[in-house]
Amino acid sequence: MIRRWFAPWGTLFKWLNRYRRAYGGITGMLASPFFGLAILITGLSYSLWVEPKWIEKAENLIPSLLGFSLGTYAIIFSIVGGRIKGALRQVAAPHGVSYLEAINAVFFHYIFIQVVCLAWAFLYQGTWLFDLMKVVEVYEPSARKIFLCVSLVGSFIGCFLLVYSVILMIAAALAVYRLAIIKDPSGEAGR
Repeated sequence: MIRRWFAPWGTLFKWLNRYRRAYGGITGMLASPFFGLAILITGLSYSLWVEPKWIEKAENLIPSLLGFSLGTYAIIFSIVGGRIKGALRQVAAPHGVSYLEAINAVFFHYIFIQVVCLAWAFLYQGTWLFDLMKVVEVYEPSARKIFLCVSLVGSFIGCFLLVYSVILMIAAALAVYRLAIIKDPSGEAGR
């Protein structure tokens, strides 16, 4: 019974691991210029996360961005026919995956980060951490200082996720651009 309940979790982790591998893993993400640029912009925009102004921006921006992203993703892969998908499966991409899987990973990463950003905003606004601090403060007087530090780090992460979500639009656009200029490996494009 318990095993059957956990089976969907195993499947979810299997697919997330496949996406992670196709995207280049944690190293690929951390080494990405988009990731570095998002860290830099977030650090320079400290007024957005010291006083968590990023939450309102995330709640206003991310749902529209997410709708656009999912729509674009669906349109692109509905237009790409079976022959082109077959050709993209033959083209080698970094990380030992096909070009088709690499492009899918870029779009999934873009959408995944947007969802994580929105979920982080919901979680950050909740009072669970403050409530926990109140309970712990009875036993540990420094709990308030720890809460303020954790809150600030959490706000930085949320602001970073928002900035990273916006910057990943460039990565998604580049994936579409690369898709448009790829050559048919079978050489049938000119026939």
